[in-house]
Amino acid sequence: MSDSYQFSTGRVDVHRAWTSAEIKGTVEQILEDFSDRLPTDPEARILIKPNLNNDLVALVGNCVDLRVMCSLVEGLLNRGLRNIAIADGSNVGIDKRDIDTMRRLRVDKLAARYGIEIINLNRESGTHIALHSGALPEVANEVLHADFLISIPKIKTHAEAGLSCAMKNWVGIVCGQQKREVHYDLQKNILALNEAVLPDLIIVDGLIGMEGNGPGDGEVFRFGHLIASDNAFVNDLVVCSLVDMPLEEVPYLVHAREAGHLLDEHVDAVKSIEARHHIQKAPARSRLAELSEARSLRWLKRAVQPALRSPKVLEVAYDFGIIQDVYFMEDDTVTDLRKNAELCGECRKCEDFCPTHLKAEEIGVKTGEEDCIQCLYCWWVCPDDALLLEGDLNHLSRQVERYKKDVEKL
Repeated sequence: MSDSYQFSTGRVDVHRAWTSAEIKGTVEQILEDFSDRLPTDPEARILIKPNLNNDLVALVGNCVDLRVMCSLVEGLLNRGLRNIAIADGSNVGIDKRDIDTMRRLRVDKLAARYGIEIINLNRESGTHIALHSGALPEVANEVLHADFLISIPKIKTHAEAGLSCAMKNWVGIVCGQQKREVHYDLQKNILALNEAVLPDLIIVDGLIGMEGNGPGDGEVFRFGHLIASDNAFVNDLVVCSLVDMPLEEVPYLVHAREAGHLLDEHVDAVKSIEARHHIQKAPARSRLAELSEARSLRWLKRAVQPALRSPKVLEVAYDFGIIQDVYFMEDDTVTDLRKNAELCGECRKCEDFCPTHLKAEEIGVKTGEEDCIQCLYCWWVCPDDALLLEGDLNHLSRQVERYKKDVEKL
């Protein structure tokens, strides 16, 4: 079931999807619908830019679902397009600590399965692009030189931007710590990045979103949609209507309208779209949180940086709402999972969430690299504790404590 919205500047197609099989079929339909935009040269460089903001497992609504990426890569490969890379630059906290998000989210195993590249844009060379308020960050050359760009954003509330979707996802093309420059004037600079570099295709992972205190510490909500578009501006406008977020509460879209990228006809057209979820908006940022990001106080933040690495200090900062993300340096050591058949019920949720399309009877049984990318999605959604992990959770421990029960209810 899908709906298509046609605008003078582009189109937005909204599809319902939830299970692994539905996602695969829907992504195939999207590629067929936008086939006239796909490269015809089999050697064309295709860069997939998902939202891999941090190391939170995708099922809590922060990062892109591996089911979407697997389906997309398979669809491209089946069309003879093989020069594919998955590329992103996670947030400055991840970058500063040199945490391997691709490893923690199992994107590395996905890429190995299909024989494609992964690229950390934070570590790539770039080209300076002038934005607003003196910002002159480098945008990764891998992005600028690609033949075809596919953006895969999530739907999340954002404490500063109101909403994070296609336009906000583009902050990840900026190299490393230079993302801080984007925050000199975040809303206008989100717009400026989208004016400077255009994705050729957008596939919004609207399966599971994050609301409330997003993008890193919000609540999980089931949305069950994939959204495809060829225009980031109208895409995010439609998403606002779908989640009942007024345009006026998303400052970068206000600026996009002022700049002429959103016309009155666009705004009027989306008024007839019925909301499919009434999103819980992000709370106002605390004064301490605002001060922590003040450009004039960056020198102070650098001076106290050693103290900020202390887990105890980070927990205090989290408790006071100064930060959303508390990072742990030890990767998980999970190397295998096994099924306890006696505990396994009849829900088959594990099958619905398996990116490699294993059947319920095979999950926890077929665990070799040729079958399983160890994403642990099956373990996350299992309500019966029927899947047993081998290894230590380490960095996942906090996520499990915070979100496991919510994920089981999806």
